[in-house]
Amino acid sequence: MNLSEQHRDRTDLPNADWQFHLSRLRPIIDLLENKDRTLGEWYLQGESEQEALQYRAYDDKDPSSAAVDALSKEYSRKNKDDPKSIGIWNGFKSDRVGASITVEVDGGEVFPKSLDISLSEGGENRDSRLGDYKSVADVIAQVVEIYGSFYITFGPYYYFKEKVFEDRPGVSWMLYLPHALSAAQLPEARALIPLMRDGQQQGTIIVSVTDEVFDVNNRAHVKVANDIEIRLADQDLLPRFVDL
Repeated sequence: MNLSEQHRDRTDLPNADWQFHLSRLRPIIDLLENKDRTLGEWYLQGESEQEALQYRAYDDKDPSSAAVDALSKEYSRKNKDDPKSIGIWNGFKSDRVGASITVEVDGGEVFPKSLDISLSEGGENRDSRLGDYKSVADVIAQVVEIYGSFYITFGPYYYFKEKVFEDRPGVSWMLYLPHALSAAQLPEARALIPLMRDGQQQGTIIVSVTDEVFDVNNRAHVKVANDIEIRLADQDLLPRFVDL
């Protein structure tokens, strides 16, 4: 399963502030660990397995000085305002429990930034490592709270081949949009979860399947997600990437 999102950072953030970006990510990691204990320990990605286990991303709950120093060294030849990324993994190569997180940072105001969480799902029981759709929605809500996302998609990686519009996000298992949406607008959705802030609805998580985990090989699941995408596009609610 993959979570993908885009957002814009505040213009007053200092560039190459690795301490800030790793600290901002920490509440999401804590929530992931609550869902799956194999998602609690993280390391900086590297060119080899040995190198990728060399630097812990965190010492207890705080960004490790070794990780901050390694990122500073990696980007020392770059201009401070050049695009950069932080890549971490949970230390497991297994198809069942491997995971990685990539956060894009810096790069000015021209392009949005992104967060991607990739979770291997190699088990045969068709369960999600993060639980049912309500449990996954907890993670999406946390990401929205921290990053103020333009959109978030969650579902199987290969759904990108099945979505209707190449230039827009796909619904997959779940799609967050920063709009208050109703069942009348999206009758195909199996659930609509409102996200609130300060007493106001800031967005909606659209769920395509509620009684089981979304399966990209299940044509009924794909059809529901596709139908939601078409309905959203018809109402000018599914953004084009170029407009973000």
